[in-house]
Amino acid sequence: MASRTITVFGGTGTAGGGVVRALLQDGWTVRAVTRDETGDKAKAARALGAETVTADMEDRSALRRAIEGADAVYLSGASLQDRWDIGQAVQGIMVAETVREVGTGHFIYQSAQAAGSRGVLSVGSKRAVEERIAELHLDATVLRPAWFMDNFLNYFPITQNDGTLTIAMALPTDVQLALICAEDIGRAAAAVLASPDNWRGREVDLVADVGSTAQMAAIVGELAGKPATAVEVPMAAIEEHWPQGVDLYTWLATKPAENDTGALTALVGSPIDFRAWAEKHLAPTLRG
Repeated sequence: MASRTITVFGGTGTAGGGVVRALLQDGWTVRAVTRDETGDKAKAARALGAETVTADMEDRSALRRAIEGADAVYLSGASLQDRWDIGQAVQGIMVAETVREVGTGHFIYQSAQAAGSRGVLSVGSKRAVEERIAELHLDATVLRPAWFMDNFLNYFPITQNDGTLTIAMALPTDVQLALICAEDIGRAAAAVLASPDNWRGREVDLVADVGSTAQMAAIVGELAGKPATAVEVPMAAIEEHWPQGVDLYTWLATKPAENDTGALTALVGSPIDFRAWAEKHLAPTLRG
């Protein structure tokens, strides 16, 4: 395949980083858009072979510079640090509109499994971006990944006290979560871009596995050779420390888990299940 260029917004984040790695391996020239080219994540992206580009996500001229000359654009949603849901919606819509203005070919928007999420932090804003993409009649594919396994490396570290491992989340421990890892998101994006005619205009759920925190704790404990438990964090604690997240966790606790792995299997062959991912990314450090 002749080298092609893709701009990846969110290329130094969790899922966007997985996309950058997969596309570099697939022979793409990758521009990873970041807010800080001097940061460790940007340095890591460059070490892999990506070009990093600084862009204010609400500066249309900066977005245009990041996109111009690219054969495709991948948008991983903006951080919740950016004015919460408002920032994510505004920035996603501005990227979509700039893609339309520049006339770039294939556009992939990384949304979320957002059914029933009206008014819910993070996922609710993704619905607004999807609506704008439809209004613009973009040559787009919408990917809807499940809950990231990689969140255990960033936002929900597994703790250890007196030899017992604990997974703590503000969810009932028996609630089923649809799961995926960043590596599979990257592999899915690469597959879509390798056969764009098969995926244009489609909305694709990306699910690799399904499990509750209790089931995940049991797997982690087995792999680490230690007792492990799942704990439900009281919603009052979320309300005290992160009130914006109450609706998000309430929604997660009540939504049905998508359990169809067929679309991801069609894209990547064999999805990475939670056990395989935990064996690689969690168990080595927890066994000590």
